[in-house]
Amino acid sequence: MKVGVAGLGLMGSGIAKRLVGTGHEVAVYNRDRSKAEKVSGAAVAETPAGLASSCQLIITVVTDYDAVRQVMLGDGGISKSPNKPIVADASTISPLQSKQLAESLRQAGVEMLGMPVMGGPAAAESGELIPMVAGGRQAYERARPVIEKLGKKAFYIGEKDGSANAVKLALNLNIALIATAVSEGITLARASGIDPAVFVDILNSTYFKTGLSEKKGPMMVKNDFTPSFHLKNMLKDLELATGTAQQAGITLPVTALVQQVFRAANNSGFSESDYTAVCAFLAKINGMEK
Repeated sequence: MKVGVAGLGLMGSGIAKRLVGTGHEVAVYNRDRSKAEKVSGAAVAETPAGLASSCQLIITVVTDYDAVRQVMLGDGGISKSPNKPIVADASTISPLQSKQLAESLRQAGVEMLGMPVMGGPAAAESGELIPMVAGGRQAYERARPVIEKLGKKAFYIGEKDGSANAVKLALNLNIALIATAVSEGITLARASGIDPAVFVDILNSTYFKTGLSEKKGPMMVKNDFTPSFHLKNMLKDLELATGTAQQAGITLPVTALVQQVFRAANNSGFSESDYTAVCAFLAKINGMEK
């Protein structure tokens, strides 16, 4: 199966490199062609429709709903190709947006799987992502050999369009809340005259440690916010989560509060930093910047 990858940011590039490295014939598309040309071993398509013309499966990994819709349904989009590949959308969009895209593509003869993933660019390149998939079972089974190359375990949520995206947002809000909690712990320790590295070391010696506190905690203490996932994108996901909650008629009060914290951090110059830069934002508003 020849696989196309549309969108070559941090995640898309990692996925494309992984597929090339596991022996797949790969073609890539990106609005900025220079990024596509950096993926060694992959053919470069001029348009999403051009990508679709030569591929049986396309994985889309772009920033937001508008970008996904343009790649799939816009001029030169995947749906305009006479060839009809399966599309697996790994972009983080809302359940409703994913459902609407799947319905529109289905009318054009294209089967879409919602396939958000957990894990960062390094996990993408090493094949350690956690894909979550929703959509037609037959399409999933056809794409499954490729999807399983992306991670050790793939979860098929079911045929309901958008259901995988709901799970993705539920997971990402947990990440944002954990990052905020660790940031507040670091801030309190620092304000109390205690080396925050001691706080992180103790936290990571307890039952309450997380992968985030173990990997990101020491970096947060050192004010190292090199992005693996930009703060602006975590803000987008929190806004999608709170919007989805409103559509479902429920309240997520802590998520709504953290969304406002991330909005303020984004507006205070931390948008291009790692999402854990919420720690630096807390230092700033508390007058604790060095």
